[in-house]
Amino acid sequence: MKLTVNLITIITLLTLSGIETSASEIDAKLLYKNKCKVCHTTKLVTLQEKGNLTGPPADEVMLHIKERYPEKEEAVKFMVDYIMQPDIQKALCASVDKFGLMPSMKNVVTPDEGATISEMMFDTFPREAFVKMEMKSREGITFETIDSNGDGGISSEEFKLFRAKRNKIDPESFREDLYFQKVDLDHDGKMSKEEFQKMREERMR
Repeated sequence: MKLTVNLITIITLLTLSGIETSASEIDAKLLYKNKCKVCHTTKLVTLQEKGNLTGPPADEVMLHIKERYPEKEEAVKFMVDYIMQPDIQKALCASVDKFGLMPSMKNVVTPDEGATISEMMFDTFPREAFVKMEMKSREGITFETIDSNGDGGISSEEFKLFRAKRNKIDPESFREDLYFQKVDLDHDGKMSKEEFQKMREERMR
């Protein structure tokens, strides 16, 4: 009899634990839907479809974040800080030139809500299909493929045209060259081979 009671207690606790986990997941997804999805779609999009979005998709956001911060705790900490205080120096993705720097969300979400959303995103994205598509699109990218005139430096125009072609979007859709200015460390209007390599290392460190 005592064994039966104990078994029932254990099963009940496990069941309740499962319900709580599910509720937490639902809350995170609901928060994302209400606070983030208007700009960051969770739909698996192609390169052609990205041109019509108002912000980078969730898969792209998390691919770049995980490349830089592969550990969940570090990634969540970075994400909460970024959404509360966005800054071009913190940006990991060149898409800020197309979509602009996101506005601060400090008046929209609390730090705890930001952490809840960030944890859900880390656990969910990027999906394997997106990673495969992205890795394929990166094949063959070198300093020389972007430096189209071969003068030993990548201009902001060359950087923009290369990214527009790669992402199959209109070059005129870029609003700014914030990311280029960030990676052009000596601000001479050209990205040197050393700056190009440093950009890659920073994203993957």
